Amino acid sequence: MAKIVTGIIIAAVIVIGALAIFNQSGTGGEVIKIGVIEPLTGDEASYGESETRAMQIAVDEINAAGGIGGKTVELIIEDGKCDPLSGGTAAQKLIAIDGVKIIVGGACVGETIAAAAVTEPAKVILISPSASSPKVSTIGDFVFRTYPSDALAGRIAAKYSYGELKAKKAALLTELTDYAKGLREVYREAFKEFGGTIVEDQTYTTGDTDFRTQVLKIKAAKPDVIYIVPQTNTPGLAIVKQLRENNVKAQIVTAEVLLDRQVAKENAAALEGVIGVEPAIDWEGNPKAEAFREAHRAKFDGADPGAFAANSYDAVYLIKEAIEATGVEAIDTIKMRDWLYGVKDWAGAVGSFTFDENGDPVMGENVRKIVDGEVTDLGPYAP
Repeated sequence: MAKIVTGIIIAAVIVIGALAIFNQSGTGGEVIKIGVIEPLTGDEASYGESETRAMQIAVDEINAAGGIGGKTVELIIEDGKCDPLSGGTAAQKLIAIDGVKIIVGGACVGETIAAAAVTEPAKVILISPSASSPKVSTIGDFVFRTYPSDALAGRIAAKYSYGELKAKKAALLTELTDYAKGLREVYREAFKEFGGTIVEDQTYTTGDTDFRTQVLKIKAAKPDVIYIVPQTNTPGLAIVKQLRENNVKAQIVTAEVLLDRQVAKENAAALEGVIGVEPAIDWEGNPKAEAFREAHRAKFDGADPGAFAANSYDAVYLIKEAIEATGVEAIDTIKMRDWLYGVKDWAGAVGSFTFDENGDPVMGENVRKIVDGEVTDLGPYAP
């Protein structure tokens, strides 16, 4: 049975590859279709909502300004559910049925890696706005991301913990997902490299809601800092609340998930003082960031966008420039790929970045702190 299933998958990839190669000679009509793979259902749906909102703002702006070479841009959105099976299935549908040559997604690591297994042989461009695992760096020549690798963010969090917070003992509490495990491994090794000691290393399974066992073990270890990495803000909030309820006083350091502006505002008391790391977006000094934030506020009842949204917005504009530079009439993804690898000091809402040899952006990271429900800036910090 396994061989039959494998054969079907291989056949599907071959067919998709053939369709993509055939389509490369076409003009694409008067509409430029961009595929989107995002979690629209499940616990990670908040990511999908945030990122697709940002992409739609970019598309609306581009179309209002005349489109790309006079052609209207259209998003075709599929539910990747933040899991590999759905991510791969979504990519197959977008390529074979919708005929897209460019896909933005996925939001999560698993769906991105699975999608890449389909897009890579089909020579379809895949740009993720938020899959940050180091694993994404080497999954294909047609794969890019506007969000930096966790290899940078995890190291910055460890260095800040040891250097600025003067923490000598750290405890870890991370979800068993590719994203969280990637950050955990980087932080753990870097913290030890700087001279610190890992006194407790706890994990939990996606869907868990009771973290008392892990919390009590961490409390008994008496760490100076606790590095928590949830896949989504729901378990992250529960962990922080249970740490507070059990009177754990150690400084909480986290990744970008709990720095979501709306989450911080709605959970101000619980998240007070939490420190995290995310791309160094200058919301006040970067005209593109300011314009995007104002457009987001105007469309979504005053809500501020976060880093994932800004990276999604930038992904669409990056695609626009790539198409304009390599040909609007007949989209050539090989030329687009080569153009993207040549991107240097590209200025977007997230600031300026350059693609390295893996299609990863070389860009700054900022340390942030939640104070009174607001995500405040503690400044850029080198790894």
